[in-house]
Amino acid sequence: MDLITLDFETYYASDFSLSNKDMTTEAYVRDSRFETILCGFSVNRAPAYWVPAPDVPAELDRLRIEDNAVLCHHAHFDGLILSHHYRRYPRVWFDTLSMARAVFGSKGGNSLAKLAERLGIGRKGEEVLNAKGKRLRDFSPAELARYGGYCGNDVWLTHEVFDRLLQHFPKSELKIIDMVVRMFTEPVLRLDAGLLIEYAQDLRADKVGALMQAGIALPDVMSNDKFALALERLGVAPPTKISPTTGKETWAFAKTDKGMEALAEHPDERVQLLVAARLKNKTTIAETRAMRMIGMSGRGAAPIYLNYSGAGQTHRLSGGDKMNWQNMGRGGKLRDAVMAEDDKVSVVCDSSNIESRVLDWLAMQMDAVEVYRKYDAGQGPDTYCVLAEKIYSRPITKADNPDERQMGKIAKLGLGYGMGGPKFCGAVRVQTKGKVLIHDEEGRMVVSVYRSSHPEVVRLWRRAEDALGYIAKGVEGVAVDPRGVVVTCDEGLLLPNGLKIKYPELRHDGAEGWTYFNGRSREKIYGGKIVENIVQALARIVVLDQTLAIHKYLPVVHSVHDEAVSVTDADDGKDAASFAVEQMRIPPAWGPDLPLNAESGFHQRYGRAKK
Repeated sequence: MDLITLDFETYYASDFSLSNKDMTTEAYVRDSRFETILCGFSVNRAPAYWVPAPDVPAELDRLRIEDNAVLCHHAHFDGLILSHHYRRYPRVWFDTLSMARAVFGSKGGNSLAKLAERLGIGRKGEEVLNAKGKRLRDFSPAELARYGGYCGNDVWLTHEVFDRLLQHFPKSELKIIDMVVRMFTEPVLRLDAGLLIEYAQDLRADKVGALMQAGIALPDVMSNDKFALALERLGVAPPTKISPTTGKETWAFAKTDKGMEALAEHPDERVQLLVAARLKNKTTIAETRAMRMIGMSGRGAAPIYLNYSGAGQTHRLSGGDKMNWQNMGRGGKLRDAVMAEDDKVSVVCDSSNIESRVLDWLAMQMDAVEVYRKYDAGQGPDTYCVLAEKIYSRPITKADNPDERQMGKIAKLGLGYGMGGPKFCGAVRVQTKGKVLIHDEEGRMVVSVYRSSHPEVVRLWRRAEDALGYIAKGVEGVAVDPRGVVVTCDEGLLLPNGLKIKYPELRHDGAEGWTYFNGRSREKIYGGKIVENIVQALARIVVLDQTLAIHKYLPVVHSVHDEAVSVTDADDGKDAASFAVEQMRIPPAWGPDLPLNAESGFHQRYGRAKK
């Protein structure tokens, strides 16, 4: 099998470019204005060459793309061009952009130009700047030759970057990159445009309703100064903060600002309504996504764009292409609008409380681990009920005490990383959407119950804090956890599959504690946060390795955190769901006694598969 490196150069203009904030990769490639100018190639380590657009199909045939591996920098882009315009599907995908995120972090700048500079392998040219607004017919032979040379240099740089990154990259992770690229370049799921239109209308109605309830006009909530004045008229001092960008005082009107969180719970209902109107009308992400999905529905199947290793230190997948497919919420019209074709079903399999299982197992909190084992065997209550019983000092069941169990769930999932009482109170408010409010004293009580019942987890926080000193001194191979699954390495921690959690330029800043450079700014790090990074990274390894096992026999078309989504024939839905559960119950080689469980379901509509 040959390795073919390729790079498409395409038409772009001021009003038709991926740099436009409203233009997604999917929309750009599928737009009627799209045009290939030329394509550069290299086979194995042979010198790069290019061919003009009319000759691309014949060259793809000559190279037997379907029988070989293809390497790109940003394979989602070149891959969708290859599949949508040329109906070519490589045997294997490699992507240096994805690899760079895992090696250098998602915030450090991973463009081909920056990688070439960082690795000292050459310089990306600027001929693309002269191509703006030019169709293929507009290039003179000399101009096209210069553009081809620019593209050939990009092809060479991409192969050089690949060779350098491959030295530090776990081979098993390459299969995950291939799977993630295919979710976008070989789309299967469809979108129900009618239901999406209804969803968008619901969002608009909700915004109008919030304004009417608050008795205020849209300009008064959209403008920071006018919103501040409206608060003052109600006798409330508008919250402020110091801007991290300018260092000056500014309004603290973001949804996550503590001042706005407090105003959302203000005793004066008029203030609550005003804040709700502001947040619902200021936040347009949901409506923008709905409109993008409506547009996508008219262009074909829905390409699922996920960033490999896009979520910071944990290497988890993240949403990309200005479309967050990983944050759609359960229930409602949005998920229901994502569907399989007729006579097909979406098979959805979800790993059960994977992070809390990994945390308790890693810390060797064996009484908690035994709770999972008994529950999985049908011999006891679930872990959330068990913790809730300790909080409320009475028996709790899922059927009879849903509110108390929910408190146990929020505590189990939220307190494993060192969260304190006040922050836990905020977490309860957010998780219950304001339906449950607890005071600081209650929050401190729940925190105390969790810590006293999870002493090994607390001890793990301290071990993780100690590990920072070893990392700063360059001491490698020190076990962070009592099982020795994660150890210190150069600049951070080594995970069992070979990936690393990095804390570059780690230092202790006195009263500020430990900080590291995340690629853009210095960020605080401490024992509980390290444990959170580790647990999420390990859970990600477990779930994506299981997802690969499913993908081998049942192609996975979407992945949402701890969930794998496949599509199969309707008649095979039950068997496929059972197979997926079996795979998600298999523990990793580095944790053979890690208790795992999963649940699954199937339906033509994604949102109804697990109801």
